[in-house]
Amino acid sequence: MYSIKAITSITGLTAETLRAWERRYACIEPNRNENGRRSYSQADLEKLKLLVDLTRSGHAISKIANLTCEQLRHFQNQSPEQNDQQQTNLFNQLIEALRHYRIERCEQLLKRAQLAYEPLEYARDILLPALHLIGQLWHEEKINIAQEHMFSNCVKRIVLTMVNNLHQPSRQNPSMLFATPSGEPHEFGILLGCLVAAAQQYTCYYVGPDLPSKDIIDASRHLKPTVIVMGMVKNPPELQTLVQVDQLLHFAETSATAIWLAGAGAQHWLGLHKSPPPGCELISDIDQFHTKARQRQFLR
Repeated sequence: MYSIKAITSITGLTAETLRAWERRYACIEPNRNENGRRSYSQADLEKLKLLVDLTRSGHAISKIANLTCEQLRHFQNQSPEQNDQQQTNLFNQLIEALRHYRIERCEQLLKRAQLAYEPLEYARDILLPALHLIGQLWHEEKINIAQEHMFSNCVKRIVLTMVNNLHQPSRQNPSMLFATPSGEPHEFGILLGCLVAAAQQYTCYYVGPDLPSKDIIDASRHLKPTVIVMGMVKNPPELQTLVQVDQLLHFAETSATAIWLAGAGAQHWLGLHKSPPPGCELISDIDQFHTKARQRQFLR
């Protein structure tokens, strides 16, 4: 028999997602002792591994939760082209809905996809490509700025709701503060990073984009985050952004707070320096962020 901790470690599921699958879809029925503590059989583990693999390939958990392991293995044998087609279909439906200003339909489609993915995969494989696609359509003047803003706000609502549902603030957990410096209005990188961190049980402080360094420092002195995560998308960054990043790095040198810089602007900043100063790390993408956040937890 396996404990819930062992199951989450083996499958990569969060405990919250596992409980949600059990509650909403009755995909498995774990044993419980007199204290209500769950234990899982080998058969439960095998089914959960299949479900995780399939949901990460784009299958909705609501459609496959009650299938047998044999039926799940049949779905598993579907080609990558079929999975790519499912993603393409989703994006086409989003575009069609947005062109007709049916933002409630966009939200419905994105929430349905949310059920099929863990937070990291949802951010990386659904939200980031969708945001890039909608941004590209705006640049090509195939949608207007109002439609682009409506879609961006829809994604932001969904992500912040997910963060709120995942977030369990505790003094026992490491913490992260998410912001972008003045001159940097792009917030979706830090927003999706906040989602990934919340899924790993970090205490998350999302203070938002385009903030003066003095306000980020003031928030950090009060909140004492383990890490300040700074998004820098503009490449090259504005001069004021570079100045304020240097101020934040000076603050990090005199505190126990690390700074992680992410985005194309961060790569540009690195090119102006021989190497990151102590306490500063560069994040290349959301997968690396996920890995570093997990490693940071184990170092505590």
